[in-house]
Amino acid sequence: MNIESILSLNRTHANIQASSKKRAIEEAAKLIANDLLGLTADDIYNCLIAREKIGTTAIGDGIAIPHCRLRGCTEIVGSLISLQEPVDFEAYDNQSVKLMFVILVPSEVVDEHLQALAMLAKSFESPDYRQLLASAATNEELYRRATQTP
Repeated sequence: MNIESILSLNRTHANIQASSKKRAIEEAAKLIANDLLGLTADDIYNCLIAREKIGTTAIGDGIAIPHCRLRGCTEIVGSLISLQEPVDFEAYDNQSVKLMFVILVPSEVVDEHLQALAMLAKSFESPDYRQLLASAATNEELYRRATQTP
């Protein structure tokens, strides 16, 4: 599994404005719903927020990977979003989040869900990769940089 297999240009958004974690997730849900048939922004938002209530999806270094299993989702779907201003996600390292990689997976999928999370966590270990993504100015640039091997 690689980032290209779950991410598309249509679900890559640079410099989105959000004033809080909830607003960032709400914006992500709207953007994803605009690209997917059969899933509503409300369903996506509610599922992501329910997961976030269990514990933060911030992994440190300004990165969050909001994720959930969602009924009606037919394949693993990723969305990469950079935020105009960093947002507090209650990360263990106290760094605000600048980059979010949202993952939606079918409700019955377990192994692939864990593989996707592991693949992203490994990719985001690289400070150069994180900086490359955070400095992208356009959706196209963010997508191109994200799909390069870190």
